Amino acid sequence: MNPFRIDKIVPPDDFCGRADEISRLSTLIEGKANVIIFGDRRYGKTSLIQKVFADIPNTILPIYLDMYSAVDEMDFAALLYKAVEEATPTTLRKQSGKLMKLFTSIDGVSFTPTKSGESFAMKPSFQTQDFKQLLASAFDLIDQYCQFSKCTHAVIAFDEFQQVAEIKHVKIDAMLRAISQSNPNVSFIFSGSKKSMLKSLLSEPKQPWYGMTTPISVEGIDPTLLQAYCEEKLDGKFGDYAFTWMYETLRGQTRLILQTCFDFYANKIFNPSMDDAIEAINRMVNEHKADFTEKFLMFRGQQKKGLRAIASAVEGKVYAQENLDKHNVTKQRLNQAILSLLKSDEIQKLDEGTYQFNNVLFGLWMIKEQR
Repeated sequence: MNPFRIDKIVPPDDFCGRADEISRLSTLIEGKANVIIFGDRRYGKTSLIQKVFADIPNTILPIYLDMYSAVDEMDFAALLYKAVEEATPTTLRKQSGKLMKLFTSIDGVSFTPTKSGESFAMKPSFQTQDFKQLLASAFDLIDQYCQFSKCTHAVIAFDEFQQVAEIKHVKIDAMLRAISQSNPNVSFIFSGSKKSMLKSLLSEPKQPWYGMTTPISVEGIDPTLLQAYCEEKLDGKFGDYAFTWMYETLRGQTRLILQTCFDFYANKIFNPSMDDAIEAINRMVNEHKADFTEKFLMFRGQQKKGLRAIASAVEGKVYAQENLDKHNVTKQRLNQAILSLLKSDEIQKLDEGTYQFNNVLFGLWMIKEQR
């Protein structure tokens, strides 16, 4: 069986590196701090949270909620109750009488018990569309869980939290801030794959959470540690500069590096050379050619020119006259296109005149198309 896991969260016992981030996040959770985890896509933010939750003291109740599919406030409520139900303490699951009594005391929600072996679970259904009441009832349930388990507090991780910006009917971020200020038994972790949107939502002065979170930045795993991890799984050695080139080309994104190593193992390449690394990454880019073509066609006309200009520009020279002439665009129009791409989180600014694609493989495809 291929030892490299792709498209799945890394299990806690197969975790690599991040000792400092693990220690920092654990300390903040134990201190009831609210945390915002910043990092580009595919750096392992979710795996970091799950690793810390797996090792968390049993005096803290960990709750994980993935908001990716939340379209409106009722979706959010459903995901929250599902996350709370999944966090039900094991000892409580085994005491069906106490579990049912606890759930029947929650206002606005009814629960249907389901049984698996000796353990009970409770499936919620909403008796009200009053989101504020549903939110309050969910946190009442969390408080009762903590009392039952003698926990100091609960910590709730909201992954893909930038989704709340799409929910216009209610200000979920403001409601959570009010809960945080009034409830000493809960703290929050905010994370997401769209870094600029997350920062805008949580870190700007006019936003409810401004000044109330402690940031943790997640970047690439130490390349020495990651190379050793990959070589152990391959039971081989990388050729000269092969891993370094691969790490730099993929910008240290853990998932993409493991995906490349998955490809090596599948093709029985246990001692990858530089050529092997180049071919593997080219295969990954080519596999997404149809998707990337469709993605590119969805952009507006000037945005397309912006993407092409970034892909073809020498570092720091995106606004150079030669680049403007190549794409038949004025500096003003290109600047407008780039601002639009920044706002939609497709690119990020590194320095004056230098931008990079947030989706590494899409960026490599764009660069290839401009040659």
